[in-house]
Amino acid sequence: MARPRSFSTDNAIAAAAQVFWARGYQDTAISDLEQATGLNRSSLYAAFGTKQAIFNLALDWYLRDFIAPRLAPMERAGAGPDDIESFFAGLAPFFRTGGPASRGCLMINSIAEHEGRSPILGRRAQDFRDRITAAFANAMPGQLAAARVRQRAQLLTAATFGIWLTARIDPAGAAQACDAAAAGVRSWQEIPAGHGESS
Repeated sequence: MARPRSFSTDNAIAAAAQVFWARGYQDTAISDLEQATGLNRSSLYAAFGTKQAIFNLALDWYLRDFIAPRLAPMERAGAGPDDIESFFAGLAPFFRTGGPASRGCLMINSIAEHEGRSPILGRRAQDFRDRITAAFANAMPGQLAAARVRQRAQLLTAATFGIWLTARIDPAGAAQACDAAAAGVRSWQEIPAGHGESS
């Protein structure tokens, strides 16, 4: 009979995600994952497979536990511009705490590390971008033309990527950028669609 596992798979993956988040994929060694999870090399490989397999599971954890709750209000039926404003307003305090905020976003960090150099992310990079864009588009006012919705959603997606990268070098600056983005979204609501707005 196989010996039952004496560790929590979810806890091990969450611990591994923290290492990848702080160090990146290339700079994370198996010894780092051993230390973080409390599992030896053979146990890690037996439970999860290769380093890349552990990384893929860590990304799954990050998208489910960190990203999804932040996008959920904009992805729900009946979402509106207030939810977009709240998305940015909610990130600002996180960046102002410093510490973990200076790690940026695990997914965006991974895109910066790998895209154009390694196929390790596969479709994940495009799917991540498209999910964020779709969330913003879903929360746009219903009276906006499709082209305007697409334009604004793409602008906000680019702003989101830029804010997370800014957090790596200047978390306080990222918080200020969140405040500016929230104010921009609020100003869109104050100007009737089609009445002199430029974006």
